[in-house]
Amino acid sequence: MKSLNCILGVSIFLLAACDDNNSRHQAELTVDELGAGRYSVSVGSEDAPSIGKYYADSGNNGFILLEGDDGKASQIYRRTESGSWSALPDITADTRVRFINSVPILGQGSALTSLPLSYVMKTPSGKVAKFTLGSNGHLTAGETDCQVSGDVSEGDLGNVFTVSLMTQNCDLSESSNGVLLIDNDYQPAVFRMILDADNAVLDLWAYEE
Repeated sequence: MKSLNCILGVSIFLLAACDDNNSRHQAELTVDELGAGRYSVSVGSEDAPSIGKYYADSGNNGFILLEGDDGKASQIYRRTESGSWSALPDITADTRVRFINSVPILGQGSALTSLPLSYVMKTPSGKVAKFTLGSNGHLTAGETDCQVSGDVSEGDLGNVFTVSLMTQNCDLSESSNGVLLIDNDYQPAVFRMILDADNAVLDLWAYEE
């Protein structure tokens, strides 16, 4: 009986060790990288591709935006100076981002000082917010119940700005961080803000008022 108890004890220990190792496994993210620049890209299969944008500088900074069938941002990948990529939302299985098509985007350089002053946007719940974006990067709330404010600053990637957003009465997180993107493909919108909202992607489009 002691031998049987010992065998059972060892078996349970080994199973527990295996479960612990599995729980510590982190999904690996691999990205087929492109050269410095801006690109329109598609990933997945030829039959059902996901389209998006790829931005990279001459260092290690990179940003990938992929859209769902509704044209809204569904997945983003970011690479920092350390050279490692991260995903939003988090991936739960090993993932490889492979581009089946990539087309360089030429020109389209923009600065905050060249953008319009006044904007209007609608939240996913249908609330409307008016705000201004000054040449100093300050977002100032307008006279709407949904209040949007924050700061925008130039980043290391062309036409990709860093944004810190604060909201009130908008059915959104009170504060969130992300990027502001400018692209001719987004017209008539002037820009869109892609934000991290509690490990989900929030996609807000801003139009000149």
